[in-house]
Amino acid sequence: MWQWWAPELWRRFTIALRRTLARILGISAHRLAKIATVQFAKVAEYQLRGLIHFHALVRVDGKTTNDDSHAPAPPGITAALLSTAIETAAASVWFDAPPLLGGDLVRRLRFGSQVDARPVRDAHRTDDPEKQLEAEQVAGYLAKYATKSATDSTDATSPHLHRLRSTIAQTVDRQRFEAAATDAPMAEHPYALLGKWAHMLGFRGHFSSKSRRYSVTLGRLRRARARFQRRLATASREGRALDVRDLDDLLADDDTETILVVGQWTYAGSGWDTDGDAELAKAAAARAREYAQERQPSARKKSN
Repeated sequence: MWQWWAPELWRRFTIALRRTLARILGISAHRLAKIATVQFAKVAEYQLRGLIHFHALVRVDGKTTNDDSHAPAPPGITAALLSTAIETAAASVWFDAPPLLGGDLVRRLRFGSQVDARPVRDAHRTDDPEKQLEAEQVAGYLAKYATKSATDSTDATSPHLHRLRSTIAQTVDRQRFEAAATDAPMAEHPYALLGKWAHMLGFRGHFSSKSRRYSVTLGRLRRARARFQRRLATASREGRALDVRDLDDLLADDDTETILVVGQWTYAGSGWDTDGDAELAKAAAARAREYAQERQPSARKKSN
């Protein structure tokens, strides 16, 4: 049940975080949206007991600039204040999960007491206090838990995970039996797709997600890869080596690239393109009529 509704609990947390931050600052949520935005990158990790918990990097940016980038956070919004807002919001959200089976109870789900919000600073690194924090280290932090999560839920040798999957399968069977006994449509059951996510131990969310403006979007990366492939194909046809450019150059083309869409149509005519095509069509139609006529007497004999 926790696995199934964990994405909903995270969604409610992101909403509560913005409202909590506005309340701490003494302004409305509408006013906060005009001067600052809350951005995040989140990964879901499986604990040894098979339960999901989240690791996230949360950032507050200033208002959007003309070049679609973000200014620093407004004065007064510090890392310590953001940490307080995160802990307060996490403690305030809850969700009443509907019963798994008939006769079961409604259970209220919350984040546990082990919420740990720590400021991320660009100096005083834990591995080397003399160096500044780099973007690669931040990405590595998320990648560590993303890859760990991708393997922990698929351990076929774990008796505990095997029991969890068996419990999910038994629960799904009981749900289908109850639905058949009461003539209730299974598609309307809140856990109708639980069996589909048994391989994820019931977790149906994305193992990695982020807010749109936290970093470059996946759409821009796909377009950059497409541009690179086009350049590579052109260089191959011309028999020259590709002058590999920086990824930032490929991404920058996103702002200048223009797609021309031609939406003008003209009537070209109807019928067959050649006399031969017309004769073939007539012959096929004649054979179809003959076949239909041959089948009619036999069909009448069977009916008699």
